[in-house]
Amino acid sequence: MYGRIAADPVGYVSWPNPDLHFSIIIDDAYSGITVIDGQPSFFEAGMQNFGLIRSNRYTNSLPGGVLVKIPLTPPQGMSRQEFARQLVVNSQKFASYVSPYSAPKNIRGSRMRPGEYNSSSYVAGLLRSVTGYVPLVSVPGYQSPGWENPMPAHYYKGEAIR
Repeated sequence: MYGRIAADPVGYVSWPNPDLHFSIIIDDAYSGITVIDGQPSFFEAGMQNFGLIRSNRYTNSLPGGVLVKIPLTPPQGMSRQEFARQLVVNSQKFASYVSPYSAPKNIRGSRMRPGEYNSSSYVAGLLRSVTGYVPLVSVPGYQSPGWENPMPAHYYKGEAIR
C-alpha cells in the first residue's frame, strides 16, 4: 500500500500533519501492476453523480509522489495470489456513485464524522472486505482521516444499495 499527500496540495491544509491518500498496489508478474483506490467523482458519470465516491483502478503505472510504503499481508490461510484477486474482485463490485465523498471534520481535522467516508475509508473498507479486519496504520508525521471509519462491507458486495 502506497501513501502520498491527499489531493496534493490540498492535503497540506490539515492540522497538525498532512493527510495521506492510500492506494493498494498489486504487482504481479502475469498481470503487471494494478493500482486500486477510492476517488471523488467529477463529471465522468454525469452531474447527478458529482462528488460521490467511486472505485478507481488503473494498470501498469505507479502513482507519483509516494511518501510511504506499507506492506500488506494476506490473512492466514489465503495465498498472496488469492488475496490480490479478491482485492480486485471486491473493488470491481464496489457500489460507486452511491456515497458522498466527505472532507474530514472541520476540513483540517484528523478524523471523519461518523457515517461519512473518503478515499481512506474506501481503502480501509476494501481491505476489511477481504481480510475481515482493518490493518493498523500509523505513519508518524502524517494523518489519515477516514481510516478509522471504513466503508461498510455491503458496498463491496455488488449489491444495489441505492
